[in-house]
This record gives sequence, structure tokens and C-alpha cells, in this order.
Amino acid sequence: MVDLLKIGIVFFVILILTFKKVKLWIGLLAGTFLLGFLFHLTIQTIFIQMLISVAEERTLLLMGAFIAILFFSSLLKETGRMREILDGFGSILKDLRVVIALLPAIIGFMPIIGGALVSAPMVVEGSDELHLSPERRTFINYWFRHLWEYILPTYPALVLAASLIRVPVRNLGWINLPLTLTAILSGIIFGFWGIPKSTKVSNLSKTSSAWRLISNLCPLLFALVLIVGFQVELVYAFGLAILGMIIFYRIRWPLVLRGLKESLNIELLLTVAVVMGFKKVLESSQAVQAVSTVLSSSGVPLWVIAILVPFLSGLITGMTVAPIGISFPILIPLFQNDPSFLNYMVLAFASAISGDLLSPFHLCLILTKDYFQADLRGVYRFIWIPTASIIGVALLITFTR
Repeated sequence: MVDLLKIGIVFFVILILTFKKVKLWIGLLAGTFLLGFLFHLTIQTIFIQMLISVAEERTLLLMGAFIAILFFSSLLKETGRMREILDGFGSILKDLRVVIALLPAIIGFMPIIGGALVSAPMVVEGSDELHLSPERRTFINYWFRHLWEYILPTYPALVLAASLIRVPVRNLGWINLPLTLTAILSGIIFGFWGIPKSTKVSNLSKTSSAWRLISNLCPLLFALVLIVGFQVELVYAFGLAILGMIIFYRIRWPLVLRGLKESLNIELLLTVAVVMGFKKVLESSQAVQAVSTVLSSSGVPLWVIAILVPFLSGLITGMTVAPIGISFPILIPLFQNDPSFLNYMVLAFASAISGDLLSPFHLCLILTKDYFQADLRGVYRFIWIPTASIIGVALLITFTR
């Protein structure tokens, strides 16, 4: 019980620091050292364990993957390809409701920080004819922006979760597929219930040929085929996609260098490094086994723990990487010997994303609400049931597979 209390203190300190707007990597670093001190590890041991974790191949591949993904996203944006993709879909589709849902969904293919604001002006243009309320517009733009976090390897949270539980990203993505399908269905139901079909889409975009649309989508499809079909590491798959874009699209070097500069997100890399270090120190403390024993014998159902810990982390931090980095190192030892280990981790992942989506600190929610001048309470009336449905489906996955 004492070990459980110590872990609880560390967990609470990290959440409080994050809640106080301390950078996530700093909060995790402080929590790592506090963890070491509470379990009588020397400073030297803590440093050594963290350095070992950073030098491990899977950590380096993880960091490389994040850089490549951000570089890829930046090149699409800087070259105007992202806009052309949006225009292409807008010229082909015939139902205005589909278009205004698809615009944020396409932006959602790439993990652009505050990306919901990118699609918001286009949603306004498309939804004016439908006479949607500010709250409904906010929900559509916000919800469809986050459909792919459960399955696409362009999202750091999915990549980090797969790395921590030691499964290929494609495997975790396939298992999570029902979550994305649930998100799509619930988004359609709550976003467009009672909204009549409209076919006036000509004002949304320029005419763009299907061939041009396919051409712009090719780099992303190429990377995904390499990852899912040929089991290529993310960093290499997106690296090849980037090289192909530079060559075939004849991207000028100033744009390449600008994209590379934007992709070097030092804060994200530090977060990844500290998360892996925190996990390593947690393993070295030998406290996890004791905590697992206490929680297992406490009478609290494991599925409740798998929901609450990541959900609260996501709710307080308003980030996707944070609840994974904070809660997974603690949850994994509880379930790793269970035959349904992977299913429990899917439940934890769904709960983390759900907490993040409901968080009032989520940047996309804040930006979208302000852009549409919506009432936050009205927006939550749209969000909470679809979010609950995600957790409900994850529970079904946990107990039926």
C-alpha cells in the first residue's frame, strides 16, 4: 500500500504541474526524479537509466518517426498540396453535409497542432447554406478533425502507445479500427441529425480533376502501404515518401529547409525522451510489481482502472500524448500477464483520447469554439454522447475478444 501511495503522489504531481501549464516534458522529468527519490534510487542511477532508455533503438526510431511525420505534414502544407486535396474532394462530392465533414477529416490525416482552425473557415463557407448553429458547427469541425487518432500512424499518441506496449503500430491501428468507425457514425448522427441534404457545393472550391487529387494523395497512400502492407518502420516509410515528394513534385530547397525546420519540434522530442526515461526508471524502482499486486487485490475491477487513469490524465492535460505517457507505464504492468492484455490497452487508449476530447484545455476545442463564437456548454451537449460511445465500444472489444 505504501508503494501505491508513492506512485499516486508521483502521478498527482505530474498532473498538477501539467494543469498549471508547466511543459509536459518538464513535469514528467520532475515526476521521474521524484519517483526515483521515493524509491531510494540515486541521482546517478536515475540519469543512467534515462540515458539508456534514450539510446535504445526503439526510442531513436520513435523520435525519427515523429520528425518524419511532421516534416511530411509541413511539406504538404507549404507546397499547397493540402489545399489542393481539399479542393479536389469539394469538386467531386455532391452532398454539402459530406463535404463539411470531410474537410476537417482530411486535415485530420496530419497531426497539425490546432489543425481544427485550418478547416474552420472552409466549414463556415460550406455550412452557411445549411444554417447550422455555432455549437453544431464547432462539433462538426472539432469531432471530424479527430477521427483518425485511433488508427493512423501519423499520430504520435498511437505510435507512442504501440511502442510502450511493444506491438507494431499497424496491429494497434487495426484493433482500434472499430473506434474510428464508431467516431464516424456518431459524428454523422449527432452532427447532421435533422439537417436536410444540400447539393450546392460549387462555392466550396475550384474544379480539380480526379487525377490531380490522386496525385496529391499518393505520398500519404504510399507511406501507409509501406507501413501496413510491408511492415516498414515509420521513419523509413515517411522518409521515402518525403524523398519522392521532393523529386516528383520538384519542391524547391527553400521550402524543403523551411519544412525541415518546422518539423524539428524539440519539445515533442524531449517529451518522448522523458516518457521513455520515466518508464525505465519506473521499471528500475521495482515498485510496479508491488503496485500491481495491491491494485489487483483491492477489489476495484481492472477495467475501471483502465478507464479512469488515462481518462483523467487526458481530461486534465488536454493532450493526446500526455495521458499515454503518464498512464501507460503504470497500467501496462497491471495487465501484461492477462490474456486480454492488448484489449485492456485498447480500452486505456480509447479512454485517454476520450478524456482529451472532453478537456476544456484542448487547443482545437478552444480555437474552434472561439472561431465560431459558440457556447461551450452547447458544444458539450453534442460531444459527450459520441465520446461515451467510443469508450462503450472499447469495453465491448475488451470483453468480447
